[in-house]
Amino acid sequence: MGRDRFISLMKAGLIYDRSKGFKAEADADLATIASILKTALGGDFEFVPKCFVCNSSVECYLCAYCHICDVKSSTPNCLCDKCMDREDAFAIYSRTLNSRTLMKKIS
Repeated sequence: MGRDRFISLMKAGLIYDRSKGFKAEADADLATIASILKTALGGDFEFVPKCFVCNSSVECYLCAYCHICDVKSSTPNCLCDKCMDREDAFAIYSRTLNSRTLMKKIS
């Protein structure tokens, strides 16, 4: 990949963890990241969002909102089908959001 591309990816909001690989920060510039990776990899790839609540993979093509969501240009706070189907989905989402906001303020 090269040092310069790696640095550009980090500046755009990508985080590298040796055990887990790459992960985008919440405020990452996904359009820039996509452009850098497409050039570096020489082909297309796909962002795989994680559930905001339980951290499981989200299947974008199954989501009711896929026609209005552009995961490549924004970092979504998606819910997986399991979390979305819960009766208290909004309450759980709100608690998770409040908890993460509090953690960011502390750190």
